[in-house]
Amino acid sequence: MAQYTNPVMEHYDCRNSPFLDLRSPFTAWEKVKMALLIVTVIPRVLLAFLALSCMALLSTLATLHWPLDKPLPPMRRKIVLWSRHFSMVCVWLMGFWVRCHGWENVAEAEKKNVRLIMFNHVSYVDSFILVGYFAPAGLSKASNAGYPIIGRCIRSLQNIYLPDARQVKDGKNGTGVSKAESVSEQITRRVTDLRYPMLAVAPEGTCGDGRCILQFRTGSFVAGAPVLPVLFKYSNNGINPAWGVVNMGLHVLRVLCQFYNSVDVHILPPYMPSEAEKKDPALYASNVRTLMASHLDVPMVEHMYNHYYALCKLDINVATDGTSLTAPPGVLDAEGFADLTTVLKKKE
Repeated sequence: MAQYTNPVMEHYDCRNSPFLDLRSPFTAWEKVKMALLIVTVIPRVLLAFLALSCMALLSTLATLHWPLDKPLPPMRRKIVLWSRHFSMVCVWLMGFWVRCHGWENVAEAEKKNVRLIMFNHVSYVDSFILVGYFAPAGLSKASNAGYPIIGRCIRSLQNIYLPDARQVKDGKNGTGVSKAESVSEQITRRVTDLRYPMLAVAPEGTCGDGRCILQFRTGSFVAGAPVLPVLFKYSNNGINPAWGVVNMGLHVLRVLCQFYNSVDVHILPPYMPSEAEKKDPALYASNVRTLMASHLDVPMVEHMYNHYYALCKLDINVATDGTSLTAPPGVLDAEGFADLTTVLKKKE
């Protein structure tokens, strides 16, 4: 089990951070695998692009001349469900073998009208698998909807869009309408309206290294609605697929240059909150977090999105060797500690 130090903003231990994975060394064997498999990367990327293009085409058809703030009619939703198979094609092209455990719990969730999926966010692969299995709505940055292909795909899922700083200043939310309805209120409305797809939420708010559970945000628990926990556990066959603070290009290339990658998806029984949990979102979040950590057999840590944000702003990163850190001069001390307080004060 991974060991993490308690985060201290003034003296943050970057060598033992769930956002900086120093346990995926770029060894000689990793370089041999890359030399052998790199010729397959471009064809697979092109095929993935084709799959996403097909998905975007179907998604465009599903939403043609339809207001996205209204639930899709059944026939349009069926088109979205057909398109989700292209998402799993992308997972396969990335070299991932997916083992699903507990699919019978999905039927139980449908019987109990459970509309909220809670998952531990580990990798960019998570979203492709969730779409392939459930085609759920999600929480997404408003800017994502504007991307040429991915944007078309996620629009048909009817996401709740998170506003950027400019939109907040202008009094708009992620959908471009009045900010009268908060994200928590939108979640509450969605999970009580069976005409919408299930809503998938990562309460950690960002990706960790998959070896722990980060602090939970409580906004998605305000509704007091039952949840379907979905857990991702990736194997490390040479590179950890976790999407922390990484050199994105090299990270994706290393993932693609593995003989195989694997992930276990555990779908737990629906979690029905008690009356006490319905009244106390913090208690509800804490209990679900404990359940998820226990099932994954990983520790719960006090690290959160703010630490990730500060590391990115300070330009602290994992070196290409996969075992050491890089940072601008003066940011890290000799033992790998950094002061995050200045960045976080500016954020506030």
